[in-house]
Amino acid sequence: MGIVLKNISYQYKDQWQEEKQYAIRDISFSLEKGEYAALIGHSGSGKSTLLQHLNGLLRPMSGEYYFDGENVFDGKFSLQKLRQKVALCFQYPEYQLFEETVLKDIAFGPKNMGFDQQTCEEKARKAMELAGISPKLETASPFALSGGQKRRVALAGILAMEPEYLILDEPVAGLDGKGKENLFSLLKYLNEKENITILLVSHDMDDVAENARRVLVMDRGQLVMDDTTEKVFSREKELKDMGLAIPQSLQFYNRLTAGGYFRNSSGADIRDGAAAGETMQTKTRGKIPLTVEELAARILEEHQCFEK
Repeated sequence: MGIVLKNISYQYKDQWQEEKQYAIRDISFSLEKGEYAALIGHSGSGKSTLLQHLNGLLRPMSGEYYFDGENVFDGKFSLQKLRQKVALCFQYPEYQLFEETVLKDIAFGPKNMGFDQQTCEEKARKAMELAGISPKLETASPFALSGGQKRRVALAGILAMEPEYLILDEPVAGLDGKGKENLFSLLKYLNEKENITILLVSHDMDDVAENARRVLVMDRGQLVMDDTTEKVFSREKELKDMGLAIPQSLQFYNRLTAGGYFRNSSGADIRDGAAAGETMQTKTRGKIPLTVEELAARILEEHQCFEK
């Protein structure tokens, strides 16, 4: 059954004097096991407040939160269990590293949950393997690592708690191109091979388009869109009105379309699915390109039509 929020609302203390001013208001959605979704919205739209509800750091003023069918805030549900199952990774998690060795830092979560030292180390080593951290770094100081390595150690510390849901707030902030690529490859692996649900928060629409299959949009404390990535980014004007952009590849595609380049872009070419043996060009036919690769395939397809 996963995560289910029903009509969640929350006000911070300095907002109590403003009767109609909410940090988040009447939020309802569900997040199923195995999903890879993204949450977007301009600064101050309520994203961070919503995230803190998902692992119990904040308690709603009204509404209900169910995890696997159980009411999280009925007084009987263990918040420790929730925080183990629903892991929240804040921006720059490497700033929270503090132990003298990589292994000890990663093992801290399981230790805090009451596991013995041997079990903690076993869980830490498994998390290191998942995060692609060499066993040679077990005894290294986490502060001697590169920025990308520190980010992986911090993420491994979360994975050592064996979460089912991983919520990441700007996970690639501050990383270079290679570090960013590596981290998104890791998240893809965790989602597809380990069946960990991913909820990505990002201001980079290209990252969202390339990785998430579903997008939720926040505006002024309310959830205003919740659909597939393609359908959300097809609503360019509405997103622009909320101060949000669409992926750069789609911006370029829209300009080409407006200029009459895509003469073969009629709805008749749209396909619901890709049959066996279809190429990238036929898979993208009639669909809006959300990534550079999809845009290149769409342009190549059109060029071939011109030649015919």
